[in-house]
Amino acid sequence: MAMFATAPVWENRFDRIASILQWMALAFGAFFAFLLDGATLATATAFTVTALYIVVFQSLPMRVRHGIWSGEVLAVTGVGVAMLAIALTRDIESPYLLFSVTPVLYSAAFAGWRRGIETALLASGVLVAVRILSDDSGLLGGSLWAWVAIYLLIAVAFSFARHLLLEASETNAALLAASAAANEQLDRLERLDTSHKLLTALSELSDGAELNPVRVGEAALDHLRTTVTFEEGQIAIEGPDGPVVVARTAAHDEHESVLTSPLTIGTRDVGYVVLARDEPFQPAEVSHVEEILQPVALSFANILLLQDIARRAIQEERIRLARELHDEIGPSLASLGLSLDMAIVQHPDAPELTGHLSGLRSSVTELVEEVRDTVAGLRETEPISLHEQAVMLCAEDSDQLPKVTTALRENRPPRIEIGAEVASIMAEAVRNARRHADAHIVTIAGYVNYDDGEVSITDDGDGFDVKRSFKGHYGLIGMRERAEKLGAKLNIRSSPAGTTVTVRWGQP
Repeated sequence: MAMFATAPVWENRFDRIASILQWMALAFGAFFAFLLDGATLATATAFTVTALYIVVFQSLPMRVRHGIWSGEVLAVTGVGVAMLAIALTRDIESPYLLFSVTPVLYSAAFAGWRRGIETALLASGVLVAVRILSDDSGLLGGSLWAWVAIYLLIAVAFSFARHLLLEASETNAALLAASAAANEQLDRLERLDTSHKLLTALSELSDGAELNPVRVGEAALDHLRTTVTFEEGQIAIEGPDGPVVVARTAAHDEHESVLTSPLTIGTRDVGYVVLARDEPFQPAEVSHVEEILQPVALSFANILLLQDIARRAIQEERIRLARELHDEIGPSLASLGLSLDMAIVQHPDAPELTGHLSGLRSSVTELVEEVRDTVAGLRETEPISLHEQAVMLCAEDSDQLPKVTTALRENRPPRIEIGAEVASIMAEAVRNARRHADAHIVTIAGYVNYDDGEVSITDDGDGFDVKRSFKGHYGLIGMRERAEKLGAKLNIRSSPAGTTVTVRWGQP
């Protein structure tokens, strides 16, 4: 089965077999010609002409030998050379009759049944002519017509064999193509499955403490304190606008000895750690700190990688949505508006209908403007991530009460205008809890999914009267104004057990 894998394989093998047959036929003819007639001019000429033809034939490239027109020329020349050798050596009893079969075989095997039959008929005709010229009474000889039958039989047999091989090659090529297509589909399914598993793992990791930079930083400082003595320390992670401190101990006076250790993965800096105390840090302690911080560097690198993947995926999706809105929905709305304009012009005598159509036209115009604004917002390259804003609020003054934690889930960052206003509401609510609530814990929770979301800022402080106005304090007023600007709902609940500020936008 392997030899029929592709057409060039069987052609190469057939070509080698035919070449071997040519040399074997020449050796057979020359041996018996010299044996029976001796070394005469005729036998020498027959051998020389036949050998020269074989040498020239086999020195040509295969594509020339198998070509349509060049193959025909070589086949006709081969028939002529064989018949010349036959005429020079014993006519119909010549040992070169075996060589006369090779041009027929070649034509049938590589040019098809029609040219194979033509070459067989040509060889038969020339052989009959040679017999007539040498002996007029020899046409009834059985050996003559036996060789004619052999020529035709070889032409039919090798033409049919060629046809079967071509069919087998085409079938095998189709099977290989189908197999390749199936393998490609399997590869795509495997890649999709791998991507799905990766995204699932990233989603699970993103909800875990190991990818929360604040928790990682706090855990690292706690672990360092058990192994190395220091009075003050802080850990920072690299951010888009520079390092962001995610954890620090209580601030004291300045210290004489400061140890700064970068957090690196390969050649990339992902953050740094600063430890301070009065006594100098010993080389052994420095090495120990660097060893302990390797898992922290790896965690920060994973956090930054996940943020980069999420940022790129979100940006690509935003661009795709903007393109579809601009290229599909926008033109459809414009076409609808034009149709409404034509309908208004065509019905000037129906004021009620015209009024309805004008109202629809105004709505379509508003929709077109909203689509344009949406496309412009989606094309913004840096959406505001409320999750990142919450992490930054957790890192601010992390050595003082209240502690800020976050459980905010963000599938997609909100629109630019929504993100800016909600981030300001979050910051103001956390600031009020720190300044006025005497709280111990502030929790930022909720979910964000582009045009839909709910964010709650809850503290365990003293609470206040939400109906009371505080002279000179405009934080609550500013939060309500920001929510009203977005068309969002702001709810403030407070009791002696604490206060919750909730902002809700999108679907009711």
